[in-house]
Amino acid sequence: MREAQPVWPFRGPPPAGLALFALDLEGYRTPCDAVLHDARWLGPALAPRRREFAGGRVCAAAALGALGHEQGWLPIARPYRYARFPLGTVGSISHTRKLALACVADAGLCLGLGIDIEDMVGYPELSEMAEHAMHPEERERFQRMRGDEALRFFYLCFSAKEAFYKAVFPLCHVELEMDEAQLTDWDDQGRFELALRSQRLGERFSDGHVFHGSWAVQGETLYVLLTIDHAASTRPRAG
Repeated sequence: MREAQPVWPFRGPPPAGLALFALDLEGYRTPCDAVLHDARWLGPALAPRRREFAGGRVCAAAALGALGHEQGWLPIARPYRYARFPLGTVGSISHTRKLALACVADAGLCLGLGIDIEDMVGYPELSEMAEHAMHPEERERFQRMRGDEALRFFYLCFSAKEAFYKAVFPLCHVELEMDEAQLTDWDDQGRFELALRSQRLGERFSDGHVFHGSWAVQGETLYVLLTIDHAASTRPRAG
């Protein structure tokens, strides 16, 4: 079976206690259902979806192993259907049609994390998509942009929110809308800030709280990583 490889597209070294692994999905042979733990959740999914599912689990197992944890096949958290990482760890999975990616960290490092990758494709419907994917203030900025700048801004907005929602959902089990977070700042050094624009996470995070993340571009692929510090939560830390 093809093995996942460690990657780090972001600036600066990865923090201790965090691992990021990727798997090239082109030509990857998906394991049979007997190996695909919880494969029944895939139902009648076509081969590409099954390949993405398996590739993400392979990456997660490799990342867990790199941190000294058992390289088990991740179960699905019911009824929410996200990957349930072992006690003492937090993690996230993402994929495109060609690449699977998983990031895992020791739970002492951060409260949660989200990883996301997107192929930056210039769809003709991008402006229409922005109406659904952006906060009103983001749309105002987007409408003043052209060409590559607009393309990158659209995907950075979208991907930063995807990463944030992956990080926060296992903590709150609230499905946020795309206008309930806002990309407020970013720079060419690969840093960004995302502000919560919702009161629906009030038990954990206050409206307006700013989260920090990293982004990078390799070829036409955007990588985004967002970690949530323990100090970000309004709920007292256990222990």
